[in-house]
Amino acid sequence: MSYFPFFLDLPRLQGLIIGAGYVAEEKISRLLPSGANLTVIAREISQQVRDYEGITILEKEYEKGDLQGFDYIIAATNDSDLNQRIYDDARQMHLLVNVVDIPELCDFIFPSVLKKGKLVIGISTSGAAPQVAIRLRKELENQIPDDIEEKLDYLYQERIRVKKEIADPSERRKYLKGLADRLLDYEDR
Repeated sequence: MSYFPFFLDLPRLQGLIIGAGYVAEEKISRLLPSGANLTVIAREISQQVRDYEGITILEKEYEKGDLQGFDYIIAATNDSDLNQRIYDDARQMHLLVNVVDIPELCDFIFPSVLKKGKLVIGISTSGAAPQVAIRLRKELENQIPDDIEEKLDYLYQERIRVKKEIADPSERRKYLKGLADRLLDYEDR
């Protein structure tokens, strides 16, 4: 499988997680810091899931109609038949679905995420070896300057300014590239 890394504005979307055990809790813990709007449906809800603030909890059996109004679905149950049914229902409704740990039943996957301020890097092995993605993320994290947020803010302000002042797109790109290289202490490449 070949995945393309989209970055989504999660606060504008509605997410549904079906299942409420350890795996669901891990997905919730990764999505909430990005402002995700989440609803969790399960027969039994773990205390760890109940402890999260800002999520809607529905303690019930899954039904196909539960998918209405959601933008993406995460099937995180320990019942493979139910996970397959959720996948089939979501696909019929043209919804994006992730059946946890079954790449062939995923329209999207969860990368290992490195976040420092506005800088967000997602690393994926397309489900082949998630531990490799985690290791690479940790190695990259050590290479990112601690003041990256300030540098990105400055570059953003410069980008706005030069869009007004430098009409030629290639000159504008050259200026911004040189500025970014100097701020990040890169040699000309």
